[in-house]
Amino acid sequence: DIYTNRLIKRSKHLRKWARRSNIFCYRIYDKDIPEIPLAVDYYQDIEDNEYLVIALYERPYDKPEAEEEVWMNAIKHASSFALSIPESHIFTKIRRRQKGDSQYEKIAEGEKSIIIKEQGQLFQINLSDYLDTGLFFDHRPLRLAIRSQAANKTVLNLFCYTGSFSVYAAQGKASAVDSVDLSKKYLSLAKNNFSLNKLVNDAYTFIESDSLTFLESTKKNWDIIILDPPTFSNSKKTETTLDINKDWPTFVNLCIEHLNPKGILYFSTNSLRLKFEEELVAPDCLDILISDISEETIPEDYRNTKIHRCWKIQKT
Repeated sequence: DIYTNRLIKRSKHLRKWARRSNIFCYRIYDKDIPEIPLAVDYYQDIEDNEYLVIALYERPYDKPEAEEEVWMNAIKHASSFALSIPESHIFTKIRRRQKGDSQYEKIAEGEKSIIIKEQGQLFQINLSDYLDTGLFFDHRPLRLAIRSQAANKTVLNLFCYTGSFSVYAAQGKASAVDSVDLSKKYLSLAKNNFSLNKLVNDAYTFIESDSLTFLESTKKNWDIIILDPPTFSNSKKTETTLDINKDWPTFVNLCIEHLNPKGILYFSTNSLRLKFEEELVAPDCLDILISDISEETIPEDYRNTKIHRCWKIQKT
């Protein structure tokens, strides 16, 4: 079977790379075969149990639900056979085109949580209940970069989700880390990830706020700011709708205003439609250096090199 063989081959290749890199969760299959439009993510918890999360990308045509279910069960069985992972440890999901905050909505009540290790940090992962598990693999290289640069720096993580960038910054000995998110639930998970890593410090703060409101009202400045917003959000908790394709200059320029001299903003987006125009970035400030670092922030396990785009914007 072409899918099974591909899974075995990729797993064999990536296992060696992962071991060398101190990585225990990664993407094994990434729509490698067009007729089998799946993302297959591998997880190994701290007790060495193995799991898979298989996400089917929404097809461009209608397929009867019962037929799709039979197909997904066959995929589950083939994946279990190929990688010797019990079917009870394999979770299947369907990735529909994102509408608003759909990626954060509950899709199950399984509450299957595990603790995993990534490049020396621990994270709690929920394999079953949401479309996303709490850790975006594609930002692994950027997290590592943040950790290596954070020593004695102040760091702001906007749209912090479960706080993975914040954990890396704190592990990198940042002098202060501020994590901002509108969701109380995600801030609670971020705090839990800090506790897992025994990161306790009054200089680590968790701020429940809309990121735009926070930027407009804060008087503080930072050495490093991480801006990795959703493409679109219409949360009930705020009156405004976020469309990063239109709103990115507002966010980027507000972040630049809150950078210390020589400070760095990392701006990332999953949107392929976003048109990044350098002339819209800090038009009144000459001392800005912009680098497109997308290529160097795509990890080894992603076949899709357009999973995100990322810019490093530095006050010189």
